[in-house]
Amino acid sequence: MSESQFRDKLYEELKKNLPNYIVNKGENLFYKLFIDAQGNLQPSDLHNPKRAKLAFQTDILIKNDKVPLVVIETKLWGSFSTHDVLTYSTKAIKHKEVYPYIRYGLVVGGKNKIARKFFTHNSGFDFAIAIESAKDNLKELIEIIKKQLQGAELMLEVISGKEVRKYVASIELE
Repeated sequence: MSESQFRDKLYEELKKNLPNYIVNKGENLFYKLFIDAQGNLQPSDLHNPKRAKLAFQTDILIKNDKVPLVVIETKLWGSFSTHDVLTYSTKAIKHKEVYPYIRYGLVVGGKNKIARKFFTHNSGFDFAIAIESAKDNLKELIEIIKKQLQGAELMLEVISGKEVRKYVASIELE
């Protein structure tokens, strides 16, 4: 199975299992916004991010009506490199500069373990899971994503001015 086939199958499963959200693949997100010399926000079209115009393409994006909440990057075990971890981790950080509430994850297909290089070089991912196939450990993956969606929605509420009593960040390792 190719990486794009794995991503497509995972995308279909997420669409079926997250009916209250919009699940897209290949959608672009801004990694930078700025004020130009005339005092205008750039890019001027905030509703249509385009690659090569201060936006990166995501593998899978989960959002509510208009707001991106969770990004999932997909890789296959055999093609998953240190360079990928460094690149996509940096990409996650850049997206979080524009969307500070967004949750960013990595799903590695083809094996049920995450390589040590992920832990050594990660700085931007919020979660990662290794699964054998797009249907393997799907229930566990959906639960992780639902928790990430809740976290993103909570952060949106905080940004909007809501006060919260507590916030819990957890790490689950197996």
